[in-house]
Amino acid sequence: MQDFSIPVSFLHAVLRYAPEHGLSADKLLQRCGIPPKILQDETARVSARQYADLQTLAMREMGDEILGYTQPPMKLGTGAALSHWMIHTRNLGQALKRYCHFYGMIERGLKPQLLLTADMAHLRFSLWEDQQQPEPYAFEMVMFGLHRFASWLTRHNLRISQVTLNYPAPEHAREYRAIFLGAPIAFSAEHCELQFRRDLLQKPIRQTQETLDEFLRHPHRNLLLGNYNLQSWIGRTRSILRQNMIEMPTLVDVAESLGTSPKRLRQQLGDEGIRYGELKEQLRRDVAMQHLADSEMSVEQVAFLTGFAESATFIRAFRKWTGYTPHAYRKKYY
Repeated sequence: MQDFSIPVSFLHAVLRYAPEHGLSADKLLQRCGIPPKILQDETARVSARQYADLQTLAMREMGDEILGYTQPPMKLGTGAALSHWMIHTRNLGQALKRYCHFYGMIERGLKPQLLLTADMAHLRFSLWEDQQQPEPYAFEMVMFGLHRFASWLTRHNLRISQVTLNYPAPEHAREYRAIFLGAPIAFSAEHCELQFRRDLLQKPIRQTQETLDEFLRHPHRNLLLGNYNLQSWIGRTRSILRQNMIEMPTLVDVAESLGTSPKRLRQQLGDEGIRYGELKEQLRRDVAMQHLADSEMSVEQVAFLTGFAESATFIRAFRKWTGYTPHAYRKKYY
C-alpha cells in the first residue's frame, strides 16, 4: 500500500494551525521532502508516506496530537498511553470501552461513546461541554485513526456498515471512500458516527506488547500504510493490478484470480464505491506520480512501468489526471 497518493487538501488541513504555533509551513513541508509550491495547486497529490511524515512532524513541532483543531491541546504521548491500555484487553469491545473511558477521564479532543443496539454498534463522536464545533478534519483524523488502529489490533478488516457526519460534504468528499474503505457515508446527519455489526466486538485482540512497541515507532505511517483493506474487494483488486501493471489484466482476468465472476466483481466494487476502470486509473496515476519523483527515471520508463505501450498515450492520460504533462509535473514540483 506504499503507492497510493493523498490530495493536497489534506496537507492544507495538517498545516492549518501551524502558523499560530510560530511554525513555517514551507519548512515543515521541506523537511518531509514535499515541495512547498505544491500547496498552490489543488489538483496536486503527494505520497501517503510523505503525508504521514508531515502529520507526525507537525504534531511534534506543535506539541499537539490533534494539530490545534480542539482546545485544550492533546499532549504528545496521549495516543501512545491509550494504545498501551487498549492492547491489554481480550476483544475489540473491551478495547473500545477503554478508548471511550480514557477520553472521558481527560476530556480532550472529541467525546467518544460506544452505543449498542440489538445488532449494531455505534461509535459516536460529539463535543465536550462548551466546546466549539471543530472543522471536518478533526473528525476525519480521529475517526480514521480509531478505525485503522482497531483493525490493526484485531488483524481484521473491520467493515464499517455506515458513516454519518454532522457537516455538509466537503470539496474532497470523494476521498472519503479511501478514508473509510468504501463504507456508505451520510453527510449533514445528526451525529458523527462509525456504525458496524455488533458481533465484531467479539473479535479477539491479536497484537502484543512487542508488536505495539514496533507499531509506535512510526504510528501514523502504520495507520495509513497498513494493509487494512486487503480483504476488501478494492484492496484485493488493487493488489492484483499492482502486481501486473506492465500487462494490465482485464476485469475478467482479475475476477478469475479472485475466484468470482466479472459481474459479481463489478457489483462488489460498486458497493464499495468505485468502478473497475476508475480503480485502474487511480492506481496508474498514483504509481506514475511516485515514479516521477525519481529524477533518474525517464518518462518512457514510467509509461512502461504503469502499463502503457506508448509514451504518447501515457502523456495524454497523465494530463487528464493532473492537468500537466509528466515533464511539466516533474519540472513544477521536483
